[in-house]
Amino acid sequence: MGVFIVTFIRVFAEFFRVVVVIPRWDHRLKDPESVAFAILDVLADFESEGKLKNLPKSKKFPVKTILAILLFKQYYNLPLRDAQHYGRKFFGANIHYSTLHNWE
Repeated sequence: MGVFIVTFIRVFAEFFRVVVVIPRWDHRLKDPESVAFAILDVLADFESEGKLKNLPKSKKFPVKTILAILLFKQYYNLPLRDAQHYGRKFFGANIHYSTLHNWE
């Protein structure tokens, strides 16, 4: 689980490096769909560099999807039930909020 936390922090930091480049008045920072795509782009870069290999495995859902939903939750400071809803809407995975809580 420690590897997951370290990877989460690295991906979160890289995501905010991408977000900082965007001017604050740009609509992409307020549009949840754009933020979700930015998170997926950062995760795709991490995956192509092989930085997501050592993560613990999930039996039912890809760890990349869980990581994306938790990043989205942290970015918008959402409760877990809302993160479950947005995970279904933007990331195509209906991950129960208790599962997200276990990974948090």
